[in-house]
Amino acid sequence: MKAISLRVDVDTLEGSIKGIPTLLRLLDKHQMRASFYFSFGPDNSGKAIRRIFRKGFLAKMRRTNAPKLYGFKTMMYGVLLPAPIIWKRAAAEMRAAKEAGHEVGIHGWDHVQYHDLLDRKSRRWLSDWYANAHEAFSTVFGEKPLGAVSPAWRCNDTTLELQDVYGLTYAGDCRGFAPFYPIVKGQTLRTLQIPTTLPTLDELLGLDGRTPDQVNREVWDLVREDALNVYALHTEVEGGALFETFDAFLTGLNARGVQARTHADWLPELLAANPPAKEITRREIPGRAGWVSWEG
Repeated sequence: MKAISLRVDVDTLEGSIKGIPTLLRLLDKHQMRASFYFSFGPDNSGKAIRRIFRKGFLAKMRRTNAPKLYGFKTMMYGVLLPAPIIWKRAAAEMRAAKEAGHEVGIHGWDHVQYHDLLDRKSRRWLSDWYANAHEAFSTVFGEKPLGAVSPAWRCNDTTLELQDVYGLTYAGDCRGFAPFYPIVKGQTLRTLQIPTTLPTLDELLGLDGRTPDQVNREVWDLVREDALNVYALHTEVEGGALFETFDAFLTGLNARGVQARTHADWLPELLAANPPAKEITRREIPGRAGWVSWEG
């Protein structure tokens, strides 16, 4: 039987206020459940302009038409406009995802600063980053999270160690193929890693001329029988300008008999399989600017 876990990353204020409701309507239409992961802190999207010197960044911006996807106002936050604290403006939308029956978890505090400057940040800064995110989650939902996923599939030894003290059942900080426990400095950590296994829409769209329909067909064909299939999407993209593409993607999943499962729903089976311990490495992948953390 084929199954897929829909991992929804919420990066921005706009993606929270407008993208979450759009995706909730689409998921309800197709009777599917997803796992939503929220960025709670300042929306510093405008500071992402420093990625202009990163290999592949401008090419990705052009082929995905990023200004249309993210909007002018979002691209000014933290630069020409003050960076709003997302959870204080979008707590109702976040709670709506849980009330609709979807899983909720943590994506982070300051998404852009973590994404761009991870290896330059001190242990203290990263510790505060995690503490702020967990405190905000508790304030919004009144409980502790089951899982968390890092921005842009990036982590390092420090973030893995810091995250491990929170008693999460799982995290999703890398790309790969199957669940595993991360090894850091020779020690196996307790927090299970559930990697994202499938390419994303924004990675494939426009790559070698791919159209939205071609991307959907390519991802459908990559979903494997009796295997972990994790597909990541963004409220700013699939819940924004490309919502029709995602609507068609869900239609295709149903037509192919692919069951949608949350990470939480899949966990008992993943844990029962006694996942191995592996180190996390880094690599570049097609369609994405810069490195991602990688299983093994």
